[in-house]
Amino acid sequence: MAGIGFNLQKILENDTYFASFKAYFYSAVIAAGPWILSILTLFSLTYFAPDNISLYEVMSFRGVIIYIFAFSLIAVGLFQFPLTRYLADRLFLGERETVLPVFNAAALVLVVMQLASGLLYVALGEGDWHTGILAVMVYIAVSMIWLCMIFLSALKAYRTIAASYLAGSALAIGSSLVLGHERGLDGYLLGYLAGHLLIVVLWSARLYREFRSPYLFDFQFLSFTWKNKRLMATGFLYALGIWIDKIVFWLSPQATQVAPLLRLMPLYDSATFLAYLTMIPSLCLFLVQVETDFYRGYRRFYHAILGRAVYSRIQKVKAEIAGSLRNGAGILVSYQGVLTLAAVVYAPAFAEALKFPLVQVPVFRVLAVGVFLHSLFLAVLLIILYFDFKGVALFSVAVFCLSNLVLTYLTTWLPMPFYGYGYLFSCLLALVVAFYLLDFNLKRLEYLTFASQPVGVHREEEVS
Repeated sequence: MAGIGFNLQKILENDTYFASFKAYFYSAVIAAGPWILSILTLFSLTYFAPDNISLYEVMSFRGVIIYIFAFSLIAVGLFQFPLTRYLADRLFLGERETVLPVFNAAALVLVVMQLASGLLYVALGEGDWHTGILAVMVYIAVSMIWLCMIFLSALKAYRTIAASYLAGSALAIGSSLVLGHERGLDGYLLGYLAGHLLIVVLWSARLYREFRSPYLFDFQFLSFTWKNKRLMATGFLYALGIWIDKIVFWLSPQATQVAPLLRLMPLYDSATFLAYLTMIPSLCLFLVQVETDFYRGYRRFYHAILGRAVYSRIQKVKAEIAGSLRNGAGILVSYQGVLTLAAVVYAPAFAEALKFPLVQVPVFRVLAVGVFLHSLFLAVLLIILYFDFKGVALFSVAVFCLSNLVLTYLTTWLPMPFYGYGYLFSCLLALVVAFYLLDFNLKRLEYLTFASQPVGVHREEEVS
């Protein structure tokens, strides 16, 4: 995403309020577009539901969409990081003609995998097959959006990305309301599907226009994924860690049974959705400022090594990396901290304005603090992955996922005011672990860089 971040920084150079609004609007849509789209759609379809849509159908629709987002993210997480790395390697080597074949191959694998798992879920659920097929189609469309986002850094067309989101959101909300009035729950799903398909089509068309290739498919990313099991496990465990606390509550006795294989915890789910909205500013800041400033020092460090610079020069550039990370951390903590504090203090007013039950306010406050820590953990994790510390990244997300599972399970046996503390403390623990390991490795970055090179192999070749 650093490439997009540099383009957005150029907008900020105009130094006007409109330029700042435009840059951060683009960054918000790019960093959290699907999340914003889903929440806006769910809220709109809940509060403006036609008279023929019953409360049960509204709850069913919300449950289906939440499950689609959860399990599509977890499934795509299996090969998100390896695919990103494979694509980055190809682009670094100047092999732009491989982008489209990789996209086609990944899309084919993803569609087949999600179609099979979706149909299996519908068959086990013993529900209406017509509604189930529509839900599976939405599941595939949302999964394709996650896949397309992997290629955003190669595309760098932030205007196309933002325009696609806006068009898709408008179509999803408008067509859902119109079709819902005519066809009920199926109309909701059909309209929601139309909006997401529009995004996928617009993005795919731009990819096909920008990246020409004589090849149709490149399935080598599958063998690359299998060879990089730590990256595969990192993406899967991170996505699972995001949703594991919700899954635990869905399986708890306090949950509501909406359908045979559809359980929800409305009190916790709604508070979680609102709390995650508070993460958007930190994602914007990381994309526009923190990542771009860090990337400049990151490139200078490795250019100094490849250029055989003197050791004092290498140490100086490493110190610049540490300085940019400290400044970035200060920006994230200050801005996100102020927003989180405002969300905690004015939570009752927000709940009243959005017509949320006041009983959700204590849970929302706990989750908002957890999201604050989660945003910092995510920033540290991305920096870890920049340096290719695969073991550190895997251990950090494993701590996050396992602690979220255990601590959330313990809170299900406690009264409602304790809901959310499992997620909060798991984010805190993961942040401390990830920050400590990153700091430890940064202090010996030049040693790790040189020690990781296959010097012995080259020497054996020279001797032979």
